[in-house]
Parts: sequence; C-alpha cells; structure tokens
Amino acid sequence: MLKILKNRLLKNTMIYHIYRYLKYKKNYFPSYGATGEDVLISKIFKNKIDGFFVDVGALHPINGSLTYNLSKKGWKGLNIDLLEENLILFNLFRKKDKNINLAISRNKGIINAYIFERGSGVNTTNKKWADKWKKKIGKNYSILKIKKNSLNNVLTSHKINKEFELLNIDVEGHEIDVLKGINFKNIRPKIITIEIHVEKTEQIFKTETYRLLKKNNYELFSQYYQTSFFKSNEFNIINL
Repeated sequence: MLKILKNRLLKNTMIYHIYRYLKYKKNYFPSYGATGEDVLISKIFKNKIDGFFVDVGALHPINGSLTYNLSKKGWKGLNIDLLEENLILFNLFRKKDKNINLAISRNKGIINAYIFERGSGVNTTNKKWADKWKKKIGKNYSILKIKKNSLNNVLTSHKINKEFELLNIDVEGHEIDVLKGINFKNIRPKIITIEIHVEKTEQIFKTETYRLLKKNNYELFSQYYQTSFFKSNEFNIINL
C-alpha cells in the first residue's frame, strides 16, 4: 500500500527527487574530497576509530576536506590555514580539533600571502603560483603579511606524538617548503597526502617533493589526480 501511494503521489514531486538524490548521495558518494581522495584514506584506516591527523592548508571543514570523514568517525586533529576567516567554520563544525591560523613553511617568521578572496582554493604564499592564477582567472590578488612557522615547531609546541596517522598538505605551490620544515626523525606520519603539480604522472618521480620523501623512507603508492599518497616504510597497509 505504501509503495502504491509513493508511486502515485510522490514520484513526480520535487520532494521525491530530493529524496532520491540524498539517498543516492549517502549510499554511493561517501566522499567530501575534491576528487574522492578521502575514499582511499577511509579504506586505509577503516578499522581505526581514534586516529589523529594534521591538515596543512585545511581551507574548509567539510567541502573538499580529506579529513571530514575521519572526524565523523571520532578522529581528532590539527587544522592549519593561513586565513583566520577560514577557521571560523572549523571552530563551528570541528570543535574537537585544534584550529590554527598560520602559514606553514620551513622556518619561523613573516611571509607574504597572495589572497584572491576568502575561501579561494588558490590562495597561496608562492608568488609564481599566484601570478599564474592571476593570468588564468583574470583576477588580481591582495598581499597580506602573515605569521609563518615550521610544522616541526608547531607539532612540538602542541605536544603531538612522533607517530600519527595522516598528514595532508595542500598549500598551492608551497609544498616543498612545508616538507623542509619537518624533521622526519622526530615526525613520522604513517600516510602523507600531498599535491604534486605536474603535467604527466611519470614526472612525479623527478620532483623535489618525491626525492625528499623517498630519502626520508616514504614510498609513493597511489595517485589521485594531483594528490600523491606516500606511506612510511614502517607502516603496513592491511586488506586495502
């Protein structure tokens, strides 16, 4: 009877179409990442309910986030972004986490940030990157002077354990500077996800990012569009 009523009364209504969309999205799109990277992260840590992550260049607590699925499971983490305005949403929706307004680089000091607009995914501390996007989107940027520090210093000051589950780095052309601010003898995330911007996948192996991580005993094991997945040689991925 309910099925008949649904077919007769609801099937052609907007409510029914919204219901179908939400049902489909819930069942088949368990991803908040820009290109689905968090699906692989969820599989790697599917049995881990109390992990810890560090998200450098966090931008948004839900949309495009590689850590929101983990947060929903009960994980805690450190979200770092160069714009204070972006952290307003983190303080609302990610209250279990520590949310820090800071640029991450190789050392402590002051750095120029090239800002197109609040919430933009191409805001950066890399001038060449900013100039490229300025030409591409036909929009100018403003320059802000903001505080910077190394990830090594930040994690030490927050007493983060040497070994934690996930480090995500998405800083629009400033990735190598973030990595150079890490002492990998003291900091050993099990998985590192990081954007490497190349035209062809095979070019990844020639990048400074790849060489630095390999030197520090990290292995590239997967690639999602521009996001490269590295794992510590000490970490075994089971039943992926």
